[in-house]
Amino acid sequence: MKNTAKKLRSEVTKHFIPSPLAGEGRISTRSVSVRNSGEGFTLAEVIITLGIIGVVAAVTLPTVVKKYQEKVTVTKVKKVYSMLSQAFMLSVKDNGYANEWNVGNRDTETTANRLTSYIKPYLKIIKDCGTNSGCLEYTENINLLNGQKHSVNYDTRNEYYKFILSDGTHIIIRATDNANYCQGVEGGNSNVCGSIFIDINGGKQPNTVGKDIFSFVITPSAIKLNIKDTCYKNSTGWGCSGYIFKNGNMNYLH
Repeated sequence: MKNTAKKLRSEVTKHFIPSPLAGEGRISTRSVSVRNSGEGFTLAEVIITLGIIGVVAAVTLPTVVKKYQEKVTVTKVKKVYSMLSQAFMLSVKDNGYANEWNVGNRDTETTANRLTSYIKPYLKIIKDCGTNSGCLEYTENINLLNGQKHSVNYDTRNEYYKFILSDGTHIIIRATDNANYCQGVEGGNSNVCGSIFIDINGGKQPNTVGKDIFSFVITPSAIKLNIKDTCYKNSTGWGCSGYIFKNGNMNYLH
C-alpha cells in the first residue's frame, strides 16, 4: 500500500510541478507532458502548423480543382463527339454518305436546315430552334481562346441551325461555305460538307472556344476533329478538339 502511494506521488510530481509564479493553491502545467508519448505541442506550434497547411492548401487547391475541371471537359468533349459520330453513321446507313444527301451549295439557311435534317433524327433533342434566334442560352458573341470576340453571332445568324441535347449540350450546325457541296476545306480537313460547333455546358461561362466550345467537321464518310494548328493561348482555339483527342488533356491552357 505504501509503495502504491509512493508511485502515485511520483507520477503526480512528474506531470504537475508547482511553480512559484503560479500563486498559492494553483498548479502550473508548464512542464506537463503526456506519459510515455514524449512532449506535446504548444498552442503556438499548433497555430503555426495550421497556418503552414493553410498556405499550402491555398496554393495547391486551385490547381487541383482546375485540373479536375479540365479532365471533366475532356471526358465531355469525347462523349459528345462519340454521340454525334454514332448519329452520323446511323444516317449514313439509312441515307448514304453525306455527299449523297440533298443539301445544296454554300452556307445558307436552306442548306443548314437540309444538312441538319439528316442528323437530328438520331439524337435526343430537348429544344429545337432551327435557324431562329433565341435557342441558345446566351445571345452575345462567343469568346476566342486569345481573348478576342468571335465575329459571328450564332444566335442571330440564320445559316446556323441550333438545338439543345438532353444533356444540355448546345449544338450548332452549318453547311460549308463552298460553291460545291462537300468540297470545302475547314479545320485541317478537305472534302468538308459542313461544320458542327458544340458548347458542352450550355449557357454557362466561359463560352470560350477551347474551354467549353469546340468544333468538328462533317465529311462524306465521317465526322472528323478540327486538327488545325490553332490550339494555343494566343490562337483562336478552334483546333482544340483535335488537341484533346491527341493528348488527352488541356495543357494548352497553361
